[in-house]
Amino acid sequence: MNKKTILMMCIIITSMLFGGPKTKFSDQQIAAFVPKYFARDHHAPNISRIRIYAEDGKKVFHLEIDVNRNRYEGQMDYTVSAMASLAQYAKIPFDTFIVIMHPSLRDLDSELIEANATCSINYFVRKKMNYDKWMKNCTKISPV
Repeated sequence: MNKKTILMMCIIITSMLFGGPKTKFSDQQIAAFVPKYFARDHHAPNISRIRIYAEDGKKVFHLEIDVNRNRYEGQMDYTVSAMASLAQYAKIPFDTFIVIMHPSLRDLDSELIEANATCSINYFVRKKMNYDKWMKNCTKISPV
């Protein structure tokens, strides 16, 4: 065998062992996956709005959810985790995740969570940091 043949075999074997690139989906497909993702878990919050848009040159994945006071923080984590899981398959990467949480009790204010998409994917999908570091370095929470 010549060197080219050996090199090609190494490339083929490497791609078989480590897999090829992930399938990539359009923004419309990602948005369509959201209700299906949430439907598989009966503890998931209700989704009231799904938006994908560009703002100030950044691509934004925006969800609005209705939250139960008893599972408030868990529903925020679940939502951002779902966004990270789905966003890793986008053809064009997201820059920002925005979650607006509308509480079921009227005396509580809605909250906006803005999270860096890459940082959130690194936490939820790739497990490259702990929760406290993610909350401190990757998120901003403010009343709406």
